[in-house]
Amino acid sequence: MKRLMGVVVVAGLLAACDKKTQAPAAPPAETAKASAKQPHAAEPHAHAAPHGGWVETTARGHLELVASREGGYRVYLLDDALSPRPVDGASGSIKVAKGGYPDVALSVVGDHLEGQGPAHTDEHLVMVVTVVREGKPETARFNAHLEAEGHGDLMGELRQEPCPSTLPEGLTAEQCAKQGGVYTVAVQGGAPVLVLTAPGQDAKALLGPKVGQRVHIAGAVEEVGGSRRVQAEALSVEHDHTPLQGGIVAMSGDMHLEVLSLRSGEVRVWVTDAFRKPVPLAGMKGTVEAGGQNVPLTPEPGGQFLAAKLPASEQERETTVRLPMPGDPEYFITFLLAPKDGSVAVASPAAKADASGVQEVTITVAGGYSPSEVKLKKGMPVRLRFIRKDTGGCADELLIPDFGVKQPLPGLTETVVEFTPDKTGSFPFTCGMRMLKGTLVVN
Repeated sequence: MKRLMGVVVVAGLLAACDKKTQAPAAPPAETAKASAKQPHAAEPHAHAAPHGGWVETTARGHLELVASREGGYRVYLLDDALSPRPVDGASGSIKVAKGGYPDVALSVVGDHLEGQGPAHTDEHLVMVVTVVREGKPETARFNAHLEAEGHGDLMGELRQEPCPSTLPEGLTAEQCAKQGGVYTVAVQGGAPVLVLTAPGQDAKALLGPKVGQRVHIAGAVEEVGGSRRVQAEALSVEHDHTPLQGGIVAMSGDMHLEVLSLRSGEVRVWVTDAFRKPVPLAGMKGTVEAGGQNVPLTPEPGGQFLAAKLPASEQERETTVRLPMPGDPEYFITFLLAPKDGSVAVASPAAKADASGVQEVTITVAGGYSPSEVKLKKGMPVRLRFIRKDTGGCADELLIPDFGVKQPLPGLTETVVEFTPDKTGSFPFTCGMRMLKGTLVVN
């Protein structure tokens, strides 16, 4: 049975597959101003480094710097999508902000530039990289962190292979068997990097569910025997829509916004990149509208999120966030937000059987699935009630491939999905574009 949930309009870019809706008309002067394309370097965004270094934006794309405490340097030329640019005929140099340290010349080696200088004793140094190609210079300033074993961010597809007869250094036969194989991340423009976890971590639980997806790995990177390996300290999946702050998640291009309404009337907006990593908020500002009021949205003093203050409320209310975003200076989105006390962690509920023996769980759909993990029992019929509180976007379709479910989820209604799980394990449920994700755990 379907029931109307109220009028909720989600406008703007909810996800990469959303349709762009018409924003309210703006005066001609404002429209012209908003449509002016900002230079790429001015856009507030962050990047995961394809080769484990640091990425900075230039007028021609990006530069990635990989530096070691031993004084070795590698510089990659990347385009806006972080794909390699040609380096033939290029030259460059590195200036290190340290008294007496010489400038380091860079020359082409394969698909990048390399240079060698004296070893470093400092862990934190400012480095300025200049690359000249086809007579055109580009410069970027880096805040390099040279931990003892190196440190960086890796981005690529996470892969898993059976344990080989000759194991890579750093992985024992017992460890490999326990974690179910060898994990690597396929970085763009380089050889796969072995992924290890810290002692005591369950590698199978941490890495296994993310195999086949593009991930961002932060951790210590080192070269051993001509190959690289990373000890994963943190791992995130590209376009994961799981609420991290208890709010509702939406998208604008590759950027994510999580919006949370508090009972005090405060509305908070977190802005993150494709891997849900925070982006700089300096200079970002917008408005929040609700109940006929329009209030400014600006960075809070700590710079962790944007905040706006509406009158206190205990009631769910239609709230519109307007925030210029890279590539969309007129971005806006409207939700029906329920006030909360703050960040809310939702435990994985177990389905409760009714008098007829059917397991039943209600899942709210609003920029993601809540709860995003549901526990079921094998062999018992299941009734999942999906209640949508938004419209448009990838959530229009539900996929549970392991149980043959492909079901439309119309906006602003409740849709009931029924099946009987006939096997145990963890099984994903996603939107049609596989950007919204949840898990059914069957025991």
